[in-house]
Amino acid sequence: MANGYALFPSREKEVSFASLMFLGWLGPLLSAGKRGDILQSDLERIETHPTSAFFPSPDADPKKDENRSFMRQMARDTSLRTYLLFVLAVILAALTAATTLCQPIIIGALVAFLQTESHTSIGSWLVVALFIDFTLLNILVAQSTHIVDQISFRIRAYLTYRIHLRSLEPATSQATSSNDAESAKVTVLANVDVTQAVFVLKVIPDVITSTIIVGVGAYLLYNAVALVFIGPLLLALVSVSVPIALGSKLTKSQRYALEATERRIRSVGQLIEKTRSIRIAGMQAMAEREVLENRQIEIEAMSLYRKFLIGVVFASDSVNGLSLLVTFGIYAAINGANLDYSTLFTALSVISIMLGSFPTLIQMLPALYEGVVSWGRIIAYVKPKDRSSERHNDATGMETAVSGLIRLEKEASTLARFSEASLAWGVEAIIHNVSLTIKKGTMTVVTGSSGCGKSIILKSLVGEVRISAGMLQLGTNKIAFCDQSPYFLAGRTVRQNIILQRPFDGTLYSAVLSCCCLGPDISRWSSGDETIVVDSVGTSLSGGQRKRLALARALYHEADLLILDDVFTGLDAKTIRDINTALFGPRGFITQRRQEMAILAAMPLETTTIPSSFAHETLSIVEGMLRRTEAIDTDQHPSVMDLEGPSTVEDNTDSTAHSRPQVEAEEKSSSTETGKVKTLNTETTPTAADAAQSPRVKKTQFLMRDFGNYMKSFGAWNLAVSIAATCVVSGINKASRKYQAGDYSRSPGFYIGIYSLIVGSGFIGILVACGVFFLRMIPKSAVSIHRDMLDVLVSSSASFLETNGAETLNRFTNDVNVLDLALPLAVLNSTWAIAAVLASMGVLAAGSVYTLISLAVSLFALYFIQRSYLSTSSQLRTLQIASQAPVIGTLRASCDGRATIRAFNLQDSASSTLVNQVYQASKSAYLFRSLQSWLFLVIGLLGGGVAGTLAALLVGLKSKVNVGWAGVALVNTITLGSDLKMLMNWLTLLEAQLGVVRRIREFIATTPSKNRRSANGAGAHVEQLIGDWPSKGEVVLRDVSAAYGDHKVLTNVSIHIRSGEKIALVGRTGSGKSSLAQLLFGLITKTGGSVHIDGVDLDTVSPQLLRQRLVGAPQFSFYNGQASVKTNLDPGDDHSLSDVVDMIRLMSVGLSYNGRDEAMIDVDQAWESSRYSSFGWQQRLGIARALLRRSALYVMDEPTSGMDTMTHKAMIHNILSTHPKSTMIIVTHHTEGLDMFDRVLRVDEGKIA
Repeated sequence: MANGYALFPSREKEVSFASLMFLGWLGPLLSAGKRGDILQSDLERIETHPTSAFFPSPDADPKKDENRSFMRQMARDTSLRTYLLFVLAVILAALTAATTLCQPIIIGALVAFLQTESHTSIGSWLVVALFIDFTLLNILVAQSTHIVDQISFRIRAYLTYRIHLRSLEPATSQATSSNDAESAKVTVLANVDVTQAVFVLKVIPDVITSTIIVGVGAYLLYNAVALVFIGPLLLALVSVSVPIALGSKLTKSQRYALEATERRIRSVGQLIEKTRSIRIAGMQAMAEREVLENRQIEIEAMSLYRKFLIGVVFASDSVNGLSLLVTFGIYAAINGANLDYSTLFTALSVISIMLGSFPTLIQMLPALYEGVVSWGRIIAYVKPKDRSSERHNDATGMETAVSGLIRLEKEASTLARFSEASLAWGVEAIIHNVSLTIKKGTMTVVTGSSGCGKSIILKSLVGEVRISAGMLQLGTNKIAFCDQSPYFLAGRTVRQNIILQRPFDGTLYSAVLSCCCLGPDISRWSSGDETIVVDSVGTSLSGGQRKRLALARALYHEADLLILDDVFTGLDAKTIRDINTALFGPRGFITQRRQEMAILAAMPLETTTIPSSFAHETLSIVEGMLRRTEAIDTDQHPSVMDLEGPSTVEDNTDSTAHSRPQVEAEEKSSSTETGKVKTLNTETTPTAADAAQSPRVKKTQFLMRDFGNYMKSFGAWNLAVSIAATCVVSGINKASRKYQAGDYSRSPGFYIGIYSLIVGSGFIGILVACGVFFLRMIPKSAVSIHRDMLDVLVSSSASFLETNGAETLNRFTNDVNVLDLALPLAVLNSTWAIAAVLASMGVLAAGSVYTLISLAVSLFALYFIQRSYLSTSSQLRTLQIASQAPVIGTLRASCDGRATIRAFNLQDSASSTLVNQVYQASKSAYLFRSLQSWLFLVIGLLGGGVAGTLAALLVGLKSKVNVGWAGVALVNTITLGSDLKMLMNWLTLLEAQLGVVRRIREFIATTPSKNRRSANGAGAHVEQLIGDWPSKGEVVLRDVSAAYGDHKVLTNVSIHIRSGEKIALVGRTGSGKSSLAQLLFGLITKTGGSVHIDGVDLDTVSPQLLRQRLVGAPQFSFYNGQASVKTNLDPGDDHSLSDVVDMIRLMSVGLSYNGRDEAMIDVDQAWESSRYSSFGWQQRLGIARALLRRSALYVMDEPTSGMDTMTHKAMIHNILSTHPKSTMIIVTHHTEGLDMFDRVLRVDEGKIA
């Protein structure tokens, strides 16, 4: 990297006028890219032009202008200067049209000069005029494009910011979407839709330029050929009007395609983010099938769009040839050959200019429709029409974190009041007629069976639940919320995640750490409380650490209203006792503050000890109604200590007896057990994503192997036919002008006939090339490459996906979006442009052989310019695509944690993080676009140099030139410049888009795969022979050790589990219970020993087959929200409807709903619209799904966590009795019901105690 590079971009607004006009400020960047690699850290230190960035004003509040249209809000928020610059860009576009229209006048004068005996000085001045005109034209185009790019980046950042803000708002829609659906929608809106929407801004100057050129050009053509000008003008209008007439169908198709993209991204996101749950539950085949089906729907939805493109390309490429045929054919029929060369080539050049911009303009129409559809989708999401009707008025005008709720008049003690409120999740009201007042100094406990709707009441206070009837009023905005699934600030330290935006108070901080028993954990971490939380879900923390960290955060904020949602689920009894004593004991943290706050908690009654002086009332949910019970009396109600009696870590437990050992919940995160916290990455091979985020990006050139890899996906025969047709059509269009114009005076009828034949042949070639390309090649390539990516995804290690989830999803979003259309169009248009440039050069050489010298020099210069450009642009393009990963990660994390974000008023902080990420991501894109503008400027100037050289040669060799060829050559100087720009535009875009192919190939080649085989290849042989394995369910572990990365979680474990045994795995937090269970499914790395099931070494069985034959129930279940309840429970359709219903009834133990003793069961409804989508029901039906499968071995991880004691014991009984002959291994933290197992194995520090 060249010294000083990192400082150069800040000088863009400080450079000289000449450097600004010719984009010379990019010189240091080109030099740096050529000499070395561009680092992401270099881009982080630079500043782009202020116009290209958007940072919201500290006083900005979109809610203040809710009655304004979205466009008016955007105009206010993005500043007046932005729109003044856009007006300047439009003015520059108008000047571009003016300079363009000067070219046919100059060419006409040059042709007239060649036909007369005028003085040589006149010709010299015409040459100078032509050169100046080309120079001004290219400077105007470059500056107009650069200004529009700056504005586009600013608008893009603003739209992403508004989408993010909307995703954080409370649930107000009639059908509240699930987090998965919301995350997918936001991902597509902020990436695909925003990209398409800002393209509309880029089209506007081009439309203005083309309109002016066509209008004035029609007048010039009228002066040359009289009323014959109507012919090409009508052709131009028809070529534009036909796509416009089909616009409504195209917009409908595009909207459907984007919705299909959302469904695909949702499916891929679940495969990435819930990979362990999916694999343990044996749902990977279903999840993979869902992705493929959604991909096929997406491709089919785009079929109308591709057919539309065929018509667009046909119209754009045929209008030029038809216009020449119509113009001179009609003129010949009326006037014969009475057309002098000056008039002829003036008319020809006017037609070339008039219609030269039309192909590009017509091809922009589909993208313009895409942009219009995306604008509509963005506006509909950010400002839904039905929002005003669902929002209650704010009684006091005070700001609130819970939008849409009525605020109480200021009262001294009342913090919240439910007035006959019905609370809905999705379209269905779950809790009815809630009337409840929450005051300071009280604690309200909501109890009930798992899945009854406790969390709905709590989440209604943070706007996550729709109030379908009645009213909810708040008297405070000082709320602290502790969710069942805690949300953290990614990339921040443990301390920062606790204190958030509050000032640091050392005494208070130490107190909450002590209350939540976090001291010992923090002391074991090498960085203490400066340990980084790597992502929003706390992947690097154990489950218990996440729960306790979230509780510490809630306590630290000393809020008026403390909302605790099942915070003790999964914690061991000793930890629960210690936290209860620290909070509610005589000198407890909450006890000392009881007059200053209120608590609303959802939890099993026996997991907390509540002083009678503090507790106000206990509520239970029965039949969808909230019912009051007697106030809690701790003298009569046993605490968790009373239930279990004294126990310590050192309690002696007989692992073979039916004893009741002290149990601690397995706080297992999806990627690590407790211990030293660090970012987990067990892979040693760096990926492109890793390189783009912080390490060095490998400098790449235009690699033919990338092009070759992509071409293979098209199919050899399709590719050959398409390229051949494209080259032939594009080449003969240029050369045929000799017959139409150069020999016009000799035999107009004959040469018009020849030209007609050529044009007709060209039409056939266009249809063949486009038909094969758009209807066969693109769908084939899109499906095959996506299939390859998906194969890698499903076979990659779980730890890789957890560490690189955002980058992997970015590949399936932005990379696939490029593959679907941008890259194929770059291939087609590059081929077309190459043929056009070669043909133009041939015509120029025929006009004057000496022009070849100028062309050779230009091509030589172009080679070195392109070489320098590509060495930089390829790096920037790779960084541009990869830099979207952090933005995607933040958007999705905000959707998942929006309740916590609103409760702690973190909207501004979350938005600030996103805006900064968007700004950093835009730097590489801004520099890439600036480089493109510079390249087009240089190419245009080279084209101007060639035109000036040709004109000078024609003037100097006036007596020796063929006026016909000279005229054709001069006309081709106009098209050569545009052809060269088109060629370089599509070639550079092709090279840039091939960076996506390179990223995909690197992803396929370097992603760690878990398709293990033994060294001697025995794995494949065993898979063919094992038949109905496992048939007995005998499990033998011999000296097994395992680790997550370099963190050891199991050490020399030896177990022999006999066929049919029922085993309970118990132990302290982080002891290794869940690691032991996940080891059987191939989800952690075994570093030593062996695991045999029914005598088969698991090292010889592929993970896919292993997860098909073993049955597991993860602690957090996965469900396909788009499929029915029946399909989710029986994905293979192996059971009858009655079997599924009976199993649901069996898992409904302890529930009463709408007057029934068991749940009302409707298995045909979609999962996400059913009431089964609550956490409690997901847990119950996860067990049901596992028990519906037949196997000799079942492994379940905390299947009854969060259930009360009675329900837990009933559930364990049902589980064990359903398959009495099968082996069952159940991880549990409950001490009750252990006597139902054959053996209890205690895990302690990765060993069997």
